[in-house]
Amino acid sequence: MELRQLKYFVAVAEEGNFGAAARRLNISQPPITRQIQKLEDELGVLLLRRTTKGAELTTSGEVFLEDARQTLAQVARGMERSRAAQRGELGTLEVGYFGSPIYRVVPELLQAFHSALPDVGIALHRMSKGEQVAALQSGQIHIGFGRYYPPEPGIVVEEILREGLSVAVSVDFEHDPPVGERLSIFDKVPLIVFPGRGRPNFADEVLGILKRENVSARVETVAEDVRSALTLTAIGAGATIVPGTVADFSWSGVRFIPLETLRLECPVNCVYRKSETSPILKAMLSTLRQFRAERSREVA
Repeated sequence: MELRQLKYFVAVAEEGNFGAAARRLNISQPPITRQIQKLEDELGVLLLRRTTKGAELTTSGEVFLEDARQTLAQVARGMERSRAAQRGELGTLEVGYFGSPIYRVVPELLQAFHSALPDVGIALHRMSKGEQVAALQSGQIHIGFGRYYPPEPGIVVEEILREGLSVAVSVDFEHDPPVGERLSIFDKVPLIVFPGRGRPNFADEVLGILKRENVSARVETVAEDVRSALTLTAIGAGATIVPGTVADFSWSGVRFIPLETLRLECPVNCVYRKSETSPILKAMLSTLRQFRAERSREVA
């Protein structure tokens, strides 16, 4: 049994006439007649009864017509799903993430991706930067998100956007220096940096900024992550510098002082395999670049 036989049969059944079916399909009538005869011979039943006006369905033909329509519709759906998968519009986007970008930038970006491609699933995996690179190389994930990545052969690091910075202090901290002098906070309280692992990292960036700005800060603690750094800040163990994303949220016992003079110092990056040919990754990168362009216009 061939799909064209089903297609020809459905056309004749719906038109009630071989000639009309031929015109509908834009082919000559003899191939339709031959293929339907072959179909009837294979099934061992009469599907169409020839009449003076054309053709009418037999009882067997009425039953077969319903199944033939369903089969053709299913094949059409399968073909379209295959094309959609080739365009990156089906499947699952596997995402690795690390650090504070998961608080705002990554959700906003994935929301844009989901709005554009609602039939693509999204799976999130919390991974260190090293684990992301290994997962990319093994094909476990399509893309990773974080801030600072070491150079790796075959791995592309692409910047999405840059954020400003804020100093997080305890709500009991009373000293508010003027704009341009806010790093002087660290003359009064020790510095808490994070994270402790995964070089290069945000702690390296913060220490580099302070050195560039000629600020001598006493590092009191190296915290595991931003949550532990803010917890230590809340209890008065020191102050910490955080990305703008973190300062957008309310943290118990903590308030944030923006560093306006360091407005765009903190990157959010993505990583992916240079040789990756997945249509889903291609679609993700298209969304990402549109997202970046829109954010750039907002900043400008």
